Amino acid sequence: MSDQSPQGFPRTLLQQPIEVRRHYFETKVVAHHHLKQVYEDLLHAVRYPAGTSLICVVGPTGVGKTTLLQRLVKQLVEDAAHDPATTPGHIPAILMEAASPDTGNFSWKDYFTRALIVANEPMVADKIIYNVRGIHQDGQGQLVIDRTATALDLRRVLETCFQHRHPRAFIVDEAQHLKKMTSGRRFLDQMDTLKSLANMSSTVHVLVGTYDLLGLMNLNAQLARRSVEIHFPRYHLDQPEELKEFKKLLRTFQRHLPLAKEPDLEGRYAYFYERSLGCTGMLKTLLNKALGAALEQQEQTLVPKRWEAFAEPPHKLKEMLREIRDGEKRLQEQESESHLHELREMLGLEGLSPKDEVRAEEVTSSSPPAGPAKKKGKRVGQRGPKRDHVGKEAPSAL
Repeated sequence: MSDQSPQGFPRTLLQQPIEVRRHYFETKVVAHHHLKQVYEDLLHAVRYPAGTSLICVVGPTGVGKTTLLQRLVKQLVEDAAHDPATTPGHIPAILMEAASPDTGNFSWKDYFTRALIVANEPMVADKIIYNVRGIHQDGQGQLVIDRTATALDLRRVLETCFQHRHPRAFIVDEAQHLKKMTSGRRFLDQMDTLKSLANMSSTVHVLVGTYDLLGLMNLNAQLARRSVEIHFPRYHLDQPEELKEFKKLLRTFQRHLPLAKEPDLEGRYAYFYERSLGCTGMLKTLLNKALGAALEQQEQTLVPKRWEAFAEPPHKLKEMLREIRDGEKRLQEQESESHLHELREMLGLEGLSPKDEVRAEEVTSSSPPAGPAKKKGKRVGQRGPKRDHVGKEAPSAL
C-alpha cells in the first residue's frame, strides 16, 4: 500500500499518536469552490492594487476567513522567496487581529501597539523618530511600549516600519471591531486614518470581518475610489451547483479523517448543512471536535453520536442565521440593479435604448474629421478684418 492514499490521508497516520492525527486534520486545508474563488480575487487585488489602499473581505462568521488569510500569507511569503528583487529586510505580510475594545470605544493606541508587536520589528530603535519617548527594546530584544507613548508617536513608528519593510499587505482579521465607535463621524475618521496610513506607507490594508463591515468603503467618495470589496459567501443548498459543491466538500473531508474506516458524511449532508449553516469553518470545527472524541475512544470511524455531541444547538443557530441573512440582504441591496438605473438617470443616460447608444457611437465614429470652419459672408458695406489695399486697383472681371 502506498504511503499516501490517492483519495485521502497518508495511511501511516493510523500508527501515529492521537495528537499527530488530530493535528493533521485540523491543519488540512480543503480548497473548495468558494475558498478558491475568493482567494484568487484577494490575491490579485493584493498583487496588483492599481491605486487601491483598502481591501475589505466580508462574509458570515465561521465561513473560513481565517483559513483564507493563512493561505494568502503563505503565498505572499512564497512570492517573496522567489523574487530576486526581495531585500533581506522585507516582510511579505503582517497579520493581526483587531481586539474588541473593553470600554466600547476603539483605541488607536491599542491598535498601533498590537500592530508593532505583531510586526516583531527587530530594528524598531532605528525607526523611533521625532523624539518619540516610551518605546524601546529590553535586554532580550523585545518591544516595550510605555504608557507615555501617544497614539501619534506609535503611528509614526509603524509608518516607518512599513516604509522600511515593504510588506505586500497589512491584514486585519475581525476588523468589524473597528466599528465600535460612539459616533458615525468618528467612524468616518477611523476609515480615513486607515486610508491615510495605507497611502503614506505604500502598504495595502486588508480588512477582514463579518457583514458589519458592509458600507465601510462608501462613507465618502475618496474611500469608495481607493477601496475594493470582496464577498466570501456560504453555501446555499437551494442552488443545485452549490449543493453539488457542498457534497463534494463533505466527501473530501471524510476521506481525510485519519480513521481506519471512512465515515459517510456525504450521506448526511442535510444534517451537516443544518448545523454549519453552509459555512465551511463551522463545519470544520464540528468535525475537529468529533474526530478528537472518536480518537480518544479508539473508534474505527466517525459515528453520528460523536458529531451530534458537539453540534451547536438550534436556538443558537437560529440567531446566527438571522444575523447572516440580514447581512446577505444588505449585500444584495448594495449590488441591486436599481443602483445602475439611478446612476444612468443621474448621468442622463436612462432614456437611451441600447440601439440609441450603438447608433450614437456609429455616428460619432463614422463622422468625417472636422475641417476648418467656413468663413461667414460679410454684410454689404462691412469692412474686412484687414486694412484695404493701397495702390492701383485690380481690373474687374468682365
